[in-house]
Parts: sequence; structure tokens; C-alpha cells
Amino acid sequence: MIASRSSSGRARPEPSELLSLEERHVYLSVLRWGLGSIVLGLMALAPEVAVVPVGRIVAATIAYLAVSVGPFALRRNGRLALPSMQAALLLDGIYLAAVVAFTGGAVSPLLFIVYVHVVAVMLLCSYRTGLKIALWHTTLFLLVVGSIDAGIIEGSATLPERAGGGVAVALAVAGLWLLTLATATAAAASERQLRRQKVDLASLSTMVARIDAGRGAEEIPSILLEELRDTFGFERGVVLASPEGDPRVLAATDQGPLDDLPAGLDPLIEGVWTDRAARLVRQIDPATDPRLAALLPGARNLLVVPLSREGGHPLGAVALERGGTSTGMRRWVVSMVEQFVAHAALALHNAWLTEDREAQLETIRGLERRLRTHNLELEVKVAERTEELRETIQSLEEIDEQRRRLLAHVVQAAEDERRRIANDIHDDPVQKMVVLKMRLELLAKANPALPDLDDAREAVLGTIRSMRHMLFDLRPPILDEEGLGPAIRYFLDNAEIESDWSVEDDLVAEPSTQTRVILYRIAQEALTNARKHAQADEIRVRLEERDGGVWMEISDDGVGYAPEGSLVGAPGHLGVAAMRERAEMAAGWCTLRSLPGAGTTLEVWLPHEEAGNRPQTTMDDDDVISLSSMRADRIA
Repeated sequence: MIASRSSSGRARPEPSELLSLEERHVYLSVLRWGLGSIVLGLMALAPEVAVVPVGRIVAATIAYLAVSVGPFALRRNGRLALPSMQAALLLDGIYLAAVVAFTGGAVSPLLFIVYVHVVAVMLLCSYRTGLKIALWHTTLFLLVVGSIDAGIIEGSATLPERAGGGVAVALAVAGLWLLTLATATAAAASERQLRRQKVDLASLSTMVARIDAGRGAEEIPSILLEELRDTFGFERGVVLASPEGDPRVLAATDQGPLDDLPAGLDPLIEGVWTDRAARLVRQIDPATDPRLAALLPGARNLLVVPLSREGGHPLGAVALERGGTSTGMRRWVVSMVEQFVAHAALALHNAWLTEDREAQLETIRGLERRLRTHNLELEVKVAERTEELRETIQSLEEIDEQRRRLLAHVVQAAEDERRRIANDIHDDPVQKMVVLKMRLELLAKANPALPDLDDAREAVLGTIRSMRHMLFDLRPPILDEEGLGPAIRYFLDNAEIESDWSVEDDLVAEPSTQTRVILYRIAQEALTNARKHAQADEIRVRLEERDGGVWMEISDDGVGYAPEGSLVGAPGHLGVAAMRERAEMAAGWCTLRSLPGAGTTLEVWLPHEEAGNRPQTTMDDDDVISLSSMRADRIA
């Protein structure tokens, strides 16, 4: 392949043929089958035009079509495709000359298929090949006419009667060449135009390939300017563009110092942006367009093309100087320049987007690295704080355990002291009062008339009952014998409460001794307060298993009061604050809800103690004797 070298120093291929050899073989095969069909159709419709037997023409046509398959089969063979096509064209001429000879020579009705063949070859191959084929048809035609005149060809005896002498021959040859020259002239002009367009398209493809293989946005303007100069022969050019703001010079053929360029947008470029179309300019006015005039001084016959991405958003402009004196420019050239610029604009916009994306990705990567560093530091701090929190929790657990042990000790000590006091009262004052009651009874039997003995006896009995109530308050045996619910019922039975009351005991199992004692003391204080101050018609006590512990609610429909007034109890009694403190020391809670005239509700919740944490309570022999005595007294 012959190659030329562009001004950039790289090889540029010559324009290839408009149609490939394979395509020409296909079209010529269709042409041959069309011509053969015309001949066969004429023989079928008007056999009288033949000067030889029709079967001979039909056989020649079939043989011609069969032989024409050979070149078509060789269309993909690189070495034989062109010689086979040339040989087939020569065979076409021989066949058409024979058909013309067998149907009348110069006056044959099928003479037109020779013209059709010449025109088709000229359009499918080239005007040069068409001229050669026209000369080949002329030679064969004259040879046929001469053979008929000489009597060499069969059936030539009738030719002089049908022919018009040499005039018909001259007219046939002249018509063939007039048609050939006219077609060749039009084909040559069209072929040159098509070849030029094909070169432009090949250059556009080359530019796109170079842009795709480039390294970034800085190379695209230079590639565009170089391809436009090499393809269309522009003398000078400049590319102005920017992703945003005032366009700057990205490439120029004669780039001088850019520091002195005027700022702002020239009206010419602004007008091209507004119209979104290329504009031809004879010359630049420095007063109107100072920036372009400084970049292309003395430029004449300029083409200014907008550099826009999809949607018409302007990126810049390309100014190209053709020079010379001609002011016009072919529409195809302008259209192709616009195509070049449009492809470059798209590539430039994508390159800018890629660079912006890469910058954003780099920023994101930096933020990610900082985030990872911060996360590592945070993880270290979290680990340190977690360790501190674990140690704090461990300390709190130890403190809580100590608090539980202290509470158990306090409760146990208080109950032991209550039990000791109860035993002392039972063993001394109660027994003495019982002895006193018995002596008063003996004295009354011995001296029935003695006054006031009954009153003394009743006073002693009242004292004994009060002391027994005191013993129950100090340490109720039923709390250990039957549980929390029965102990509260027994307290309400013996508390001389005038209100109606009820105890709903829904406990599945009795809580630990410590929990029972704390709940009983809180209930004892709350019920005592209700008896003295609530003036309630009904008092209700509920016991339930709830949330892994024991929940107790004591409510009444009495007069109520402001809870702040009950935070501190009277001497010898528990206030709300003391009850709450006892509950919280046992890891539970205690709340009081009351309003004047709206009754009072006390809620307490204590968790179940684990078996290992429950204090072990033991009773000595004195305790057993004391409990037995208290049961006997209660029965008496």
C-alpha cells in the first residue's frame, strides 16, 4: 500500500477503494444474472428477433451464467480475486457481443444491455475501468459487424436487409461512447468527492484512536489541532476551552507569550456559543475581538467552531485559519470539522470528569486513611476505657456484694436483737404478769366481795395482750413458719384496722429470709400509717413474682397526702426515705404515689437472692424455746 507522511511525521494511508473486491464481485454477479435474465426473457417473449436458433442463445446464456460463478467463488481469495474479476469483465464483453450478433448486430434490440454493462462497471469499479470496458465492447462490436459483413457468422446473410448500413454501426458506437464519457465525467467527480470524504472519515477515526490512547486532557487539544491541519490543510489554529469560567488557551500552532492576552470572552466566540454553529470570518477585528487577534495576528478566512459537550453546554471554541483569498468553504468540510471538534469536546469533557473524579477519589482515600487512623486511636481509647469500665464494674460488684453482706448483717443483727428483746420480755415481764393474773384470780376466789379485783384482772389481761402484740411486732414467728403473705394477714388481723382489707398472695415460692424480713417491715410500717392516717374504706395488699424478684403493692382509697411530708418518719417508725433506702440496699426499689383525696399506693420490688448469696440463719436452743412459748401463749 502506498503511504504518505503527514506534517506530524506519522504515516497516513492513501484512500482505499470505495468498494472492496468482495463487494464488487457480489454486485457484478447480480448484474450478470440480471443481464442473463433479460436475454432469456426476450427469447421467451420475442424469439423472432434471433437470427440463429433460440436454443443456441439460451445455451450460451446458461453457460455464461455457470462460468460467472467461478469469479464469485474466488471473491475472498486475496491473490485471485482481482484477476478473476478482470477476466470475468472480458468474458462479459464476449458474451454480450455474441448476444448482439445473434439478435441483429447494429440493430439488435439487446444492444442496450451493452450500455447498461458499461455504466454499471463504471459505477461499481471506477471510471478508468469503465473506459477500458467501453473500448473492449467497441472492439468486439466492430469485430462482430465486420464478421457479419464478411459472412463469417451464421445468419449474416439476412443482415444487410435488416441493418441500416454503416450509419447504424456509427450511431451505436457513438451512442456508446457518449454515454461512457458522460458517465465517466460524473463518476470521476463523484469518486473524487467520495474518496475525499472517506479520507476525512479515516482521519476522524485516527484522531479518535489517538485521543483514546492519550494520557489525559492536556493532549486532546494538541491532537485535535494537528489532525485538523493535516486533514483539511488549515494554516494556523488555536483551541480555547475550560471546564468552567473564562476559557484559556489549551493548544495553538504559533503559541507566543500568553501573559499579555486580554481577559474576558470575545464577542465572536460568544456569538458562536449562542448560535451553537460554526461561523466563517473573513478577518479578525482587533478592536472587537482582541483575544483572537492576539492569538492569530493578521489571520484571514477563519472558521470558528464551538467546542460543546452533549446538551449544548459550551466548553470553549476552536479557531482555524485557512488563509488565501477564497472566502467560501465547502459544506462537507465545515460539517467534518464540526465532527472532529464534537468528538474532541466529548473526550475533553470526559477527561476533565475523570481527573475531577480521580481528585475526589484521592480526597476520599485521604479521608479514609484519616478515618482508619482515627478508628485505630478510638479503638485503643475504647479498649482503655473498657478496661477502666470493667475494673469499675468489678469494684461496684465488690461494693454491691459488700453492701449485700452488710445489709444481711444489719438485718440479721436487728432481727437477732428483736428476737433477744422478745425473749427477754417473754421470759420475764410476760411471765410475771401471768403470775400476777393467776394470783388475782386466786384472790378473787378467796375474797369474792373484795372490790376492784375484776378491774385489776382485766388491766393485767390487757397488759399481757399488749405485750404479746409487742412480741409479735418484734419478731413474728409466723414469718418464718408460714411465709410473708400469712404474716401480713396475721398483722392485719391483730392491728385493729377498721377498714376492709385483702391480701392477694400470688408468690410461687417464699423469698429468702432477708427479703421476707425487709418486705414485712416495709409492709408493717405502711399498714400502720394507713391504719392511723388514711381513713380508708379499703386496703389492698398484692404479692407477685415479677422480673426475677418479688413485687409488693399496698394501696388504699383514703384521704392521701403529699408524699414530701412522709419522707421522714416519726421517731421509732420508718419514713418513705427509710423504706426506699432499705429496698435500694437490697438492690430493689420503692416508690410512693399519693395525692390529697386520691388515696396512696406504695410499690416495692426486691430481687431474688441467689442461693450462694443468701445469709444462713440459725436458731439456738433459746430461740426454739422462745418460739414454742410464744405459740403456747398465742393459743392460750
